[in-house]
Amino acid sequence: MLEIKNVTISYKNVPAVYDFSLSMKHGQIISLVGESGSGKTSVIRAVMGLLPSGGKVTAGDIIFERASMLSYSDEQWHKIRGTDISMIFQDSGAMMNPTRKIGAVFTEYLQTHEKISKKDAWDKGVRMLELMRLPSGDNIMRSYPFQLSGGMRQRVGIAMGMTYQPKLLLADEPTSALDVTTQAQIVRQMIQLREEYGTGIIVVTHNLGVAAYMSDYIVVMRNGRIEDQGDREYILHGSSNEYTKTLLEAVPSLGGDRYV
Repeated sequence: MLEIKNVTISYKNVPAVYDFSLSMKHGQIISLVGESGSGKTSVIRAVMGLLPSGGKVTAGDIIFERASMLSYSDEQWHKIRGTDISMIFQDSGAMMNPTRKIGAVFTEYLQTHEKISKKDAWDKGVRMLELMRLPSGDNIMRSYPFQLSGGMRQRVGIAMGMTYQPKLLLADEPTSALDVTTQAQIVRQMIQLREEYGTGIIVVTHNLGVAAYMSDYIVVMRNGRIEDQGDREYILHGSSNEYTKTLLEAVPSLGGDRYV
């Protein structure tokens, strides 16, 4: 489904990610793990075509469904974003206009991607919110982002991202701003998306515990390069890489047991 081939990402001609490669199948969950500044977010933003100003893929290629994304026109990007590929941000609420209610944003999003009346868009938004285990979707639609908890805002972001059952979901630190209980709920919600819709997911996280719980494959990044990679069993029990071992040791333990 997705193939990243020897990609280098630069900001103002200074490389930040070097020679990154990754191959992903339909329905696979892959985690990019590493400390802040390791290049994780740059990788998924490059896939989404949303690198910040001055950022550019300066080498390699990104192939989605057998077509190079680097040659996409603005029209092609408009067609694919939010439908075939969606993205969830670290705090979905922070990405929303605080002066606009959820319903106004959600209906506008739906009307951008399909010919649908405002009433039908509202009803569809309510259904998606309730599918994401949000109680009383109509009340959520009438709320401002600041009136919702962090976990509820994340579910709104997931609901919007999953409206068109994308083939690929990109999640940038989707649980780091949440308490531990809510983190677990969001992680389970994302796993259900794969089970119910066959959605492939790339998760950016600094938490190897989260990655180990939900991922089929884990890529460990450091200083813009791939430091280690493999399936969950290899990363947890077979890797001899010192940096991977350090990340594993950083996972909190309880009663001497580390839950990864």
